[in-house]
Formats: sequence, structure tokens, C-alpha cells
Amino acid sequence: MLPKKITISDSTLEYSIFPGGSRSMLCFHGFGQDRTAYQKVYETLTASHTVYSFDLPYHGSTLIPKSKAPLLPAAWMEFMKLFLKEEAISSFEVMGYSMGGKYAMITTQLFPNQIEHLHLISPDGITTHFSYKFTTYPYLFRKLFKTQIKNPWVFSRVVKSIRTLKLMNNYTLRFAESQMDTEFKRSQVYYSWVNLRHFLPDLKKLSSLINEHKIKTTFYLGKHDKVISLTAIKPLLDLIPLAELKVLESGHTQLVGAVAKEFDNNPID
Repeated sequence: MLPKKITISDSTLEYSIFPGGSRSMLCFHGFGQDRTAYQKVYETLTASHTVYSFDLPYHGSTLIPKSKAPLLPAAWMEFMKLFLKEEAISSFEVMGYSMGGKYAMITTQLFPNQIEHLHLISPDGITTHFSYKFTTYPYLFRKLFKTQIKNPWVFSRVVKSIRTLKLMNNYTLRFAESQMDTEFKRSQVYYSWVNLRHFLPDLKKLSSLINEHKIKTTFYLGKHDKVISLTAIKPLLDLIPLAELKVLESGHTQLVGAVAKEFDNNPID
């Protein structure tokens, strides 16, 4: 695993290279993870692919100043242009799990001529939950959301109210609580949400480019996933007639491992 980085001004994007076959796979991890999350995927693809796994903003060793304006696709495009030039990559596949699905979709939207296959593993960013809009878009609510970093009781009371009103299933609430149980994690949630609030794919544009360029697209969902459901991905899935949907015997947190096992049993074409 070879660590490298791309630097633009005061921001640094770090990634690791898992050397292997001639095909290139760019991988984007989920919330709370880092670039090592794709180790099992690499192990199953080593004969066919070289895997490039990234630390996403506010995760791992990637450094994006918290004071910077929200990340926009145009800024991501500059990072990716430098990366592709540095690694001399002309065509590639992209894979994104959960939060990383946004990066995979936006990368596809930005470089449709170079994408061979888009792999979306229980992807976030297709359906935006009301609570996300509520806490990140209005300025006053962003300020209130920030107070929970030092004052976890704010989040606890919100969860208690949601649980009482039965606005979300209990599994999703327990998952959210596990992501907010330390000050570091609460800070990571805040900046990953607020500073990335405009970092979303344009579904109509994305699907149009996928269809126009005949980009192979595969969705992977966990049969027991209670965080990202089929309903959550349908707004994009329904716009791509040739997209493939694979439902694997897995929950949300184990899904990358389940995909690696799927590749082991059924190698990528």
C-alpha cells in the first residue's frame, strides 16, 4: 500500500495505491472510515485491477481546512485532474460506499468520457433526508447543529424526540448514535455535513451522461440494510434502464466486505 497526496493551496487529498492489474479502480469510503476500508476489495481484484483508495475530506490524513467555504464539484474536479495526471490514468472505474457514493457519482458526472464502470454500494446522496436539509441549509440551524460538538445533550434530546414521535426506525437512530458518541465523531459529522452540503450529484445530468456514454452501472444493496433502502436509490436507479441491482446477504456496515466476496465469486467483466 503506497501512500501519496495531491495538494492544492492549503488543502491536501491523500490516497493509497494497492498495485495490481492494468485496470484502475478509484474507491471512496463511507463515513467514519479511511482509505484502508477497501483492503478486502483490493485482495479480490489484485489480478485485474490497481486500486486507488482515498481519504475523503475530514477523514484519515486528508486535510481540508474547516474554515474553507463548502466543497463544490468544481474544486473536486481540480483534485481529480491532478490525480489522473499524476498517475497517468486515462480510463477508470469508480466505487463509492455510503457517503463515498456522492464522490463516485460526482466523479462520474465530471469525467463521463473516462469512466468504464460505476459501482455504488448503498450510496448516500441520491435521496436527501429532511433532517440533513434542516440542519445544514438555514444559517441559524447550522449554528445550532455546531453546538452539539461540545454539548452532546443537544443531539441526545433531538434523538429522544425523533424516537418518541417515531419519525425514524430505531436501527437508524442507534446507527446515528454510534456515529456521534465522541467529540471527534460529532465534529466529523458536523463538517462532513455542513461543509459538504452543496456536494451532491445532479441526478438528471448524471443519469443522462451514464445513458449517453453507456457507462456500466451497478448498485449493491444489503438485504438487511436499514440505513440505505431500495426506496432511497430509486430516483437514480429508475433513470438508468441498463443499471444492474445486486442485493447481497448483508447489513449496512458489512456491505463492502460482502461486495468483495461477490467479486471473488463473480469477477467484474
